[in-house]
Amino acid sequence: MKSVLITGAGGGIGRALVEVFANAGWQVHASERRGPGLQLDVTNDESVRLAKEQIGVPDVIINNAGLGLLAPMAETSDELITRQFEVNVRGLARVTRTFVPEMIRRGHGRVINVGSLAGTFTLPWFGSYAATKHAVEAMTDALRLECAPFGVKVSLIEPSVVGTGFVDTAIDSLQRAADGSAWSAPLLEGVRQRSTFSLVQITPQQVAEVIFRAATARSPQARYRVGKLASVMLRLLSLVPTRLADALLRSVTGLTPPSRSLPPPAEESHA
Repeated sequence: MKSVLITGAGGGIGRALVEVFANAGWQVHASERRGPGLQLDVTNDESVRLAKEQIGVPDVIINNAGLGLLAPMAETSDELITRQFEVNVRGLARVTRTFVPEMIRRGHGRVINVGSLAGTFTLPWFGSYAATKHAVEAMTDALRLECAPFGVKVSLIEPSVVGTGFVDTAIDSLQRAADGSAWSAPLLEGVRQRSTFSLVQITPQQVAEVIFRAATARSPQARYRVGKLASVMLRLLSLVPTRLADALLRSVTGLTPPSRSLPPPAEESHA
């Protein structure tokens, strides 16, 4: 029986992954920071080490744990940046260095990292989150090249907007960022347009099915993009000049120049 470790199994994509792999007859190690599953906190070295002692090294590792918090880049706190890099980047690296060397020694294994469309281009408010996902792109590319001679295959998943609690967390962070912000109006407009996300959302099940395909393909692709939005946006942005692309992205996020009231003209004095 093949085995898989899924980090972040308590979220929407994670739960869908557990179902897909379990239905296919795999031994599933569903890890969560808290909850009934395997206790694994990707931000803690000892937690990851203990998880390895408990389950050994599975056939497939899916680095799915992630955190998305949004804010204007000029107002993004060190704490917000640190939290996201600790989970999305250092957490992925922590799991990788704990499990992958044993895959290398035994000569087989598979690693699937869940990135994002935000790892290929950046939207307003997404600066720190997109930075983590750009880092995941680079780390995955390096790992794929380094592991290839040893029979360990590495793939990256690039979903667009996924209909999970992840989106709710991101929208809530916009609401908090709007308080006292110079960008308060467009941030609140983004919050009000929460329902429009449903027009472009993909389901966790769609992402899970693509990940399962990457886990079972004889020759997996380096990248799997999930959702039509990913292909459309990347194609569009590759065809238009940066100035035009910037104008488009500012328009859809409400980033128009602020209106400023001109002071009243000074009264003329007459001697």
